[in-house]
Amino acid sequence: MAKVATGFMEHHKWTSETPLSELAKYTEEINKSLRDDRKVRSNAKTRFRQLGLTKEQVEVLIPIRLTGKREEGRDTVDKIAQEIVENDYPSEKIKEISNNLAGSAPNPVAGSSRLTLLRKKLQNRGADHSKKEATKIPHITTESNKIQAHRHIFDEDEGFECPEHYYLEKVQERLEKCDISSSPSKKNLVDIMVMLSMRPADVAGLSIDKYDTSDEMWYKSNYSWYCTGYSKIKGETGSGEPRPFLSMEKDPIRTKELLTWIQNAIPEKFTFLQKNRSGIVNVNPINTTIAEHGITSCKLRVIGADHASRIHGGRNDSYRQYLRKLACR
Repeated sequence: MAKVATGFMEHHKWTSETPLSELAKYTEEINKSLRDDRKVRSNAKTRFRQLGLTKEQVEVLIPIRLTGKREEGRDTVDKIAQEIVENDYPSEKIKEISNNLAGSAPNPVAGSSRLTLLRKKLQNRGADHSKKEATKIPHITTESNKIQAHRHIFDEDEGFECPEHYYLEKVQERLEKCDISSSPSKKNLVDIMVMLSMRPADVAGLSIDKYDTSDEMWYKSNYSWYCTGYSKIKGETGSGEPRPFLSMEKDPIRTKELLTWIQNAIPEKFTFLQKNRSGIVNVNPINTTIAEHGITSCKLRVIGADHASRIHGGRNDSYRQYLRKLACR
């Protein structure tokens, strides 16, 4: 609506010279002020243009919506990345922009996600390593990780019951019978996703490159198993950031064999695990495979994390809760 646009322009004194990174601070606020109506948003855009803002500036303030849903700031972040590269901003300026971008998000998880997207957009535009590093805000990442870990805890009070087919003993039995000399089935894929508490998007990029079986307490303070090439990190660094994790299968050699077995079959049998241009994996084939058991792919991680916490000796509810967090990385 035109009144909203006029009010923001008069209050903030924006001009065609106002940086996109400055305007991005108000994207969330403006979108909350506008009704979920295409005509209202169009009128607001028109008014911003009439008051002197450029098309790019208006698109930052009111991002284009896809299929009726609000675009999650991807166009906005891409334009900020473009501004950083074209103006060759120093690290101090990039840190300021990153803080503003994360701070405008509704919560630390969304803020961290925006910074991850910014690093990806910077990489796509050929930004050097120092510019990408300047976007990292440790306290935002730490808070985001805490919140996500809490969300991943297996909550027995939610009323979710593990289907009999995925009981611990049954999954272990099927894993033992996996013949890596033959071609894996979708059911094999699902069991290995449970074994490693994986999301569908994790399967193609996950790798096990460092482990030490001599330390029985490898999941304690000094981790010796690492998840490298984790999908969210690999796109930024090309190599992946080591992360400790748990597996239902204690033997790291066997675990790696099973994971590699599945990954080698992706190009021909599990093409749906390859990300599309938007970085999305098609989970429908997996959900179809497990539909008869009354669950979806999002529950597989919960089941796997709970099984791993039992296998690795959770002594009490509190300690098992800690192990579940670790299993979910």
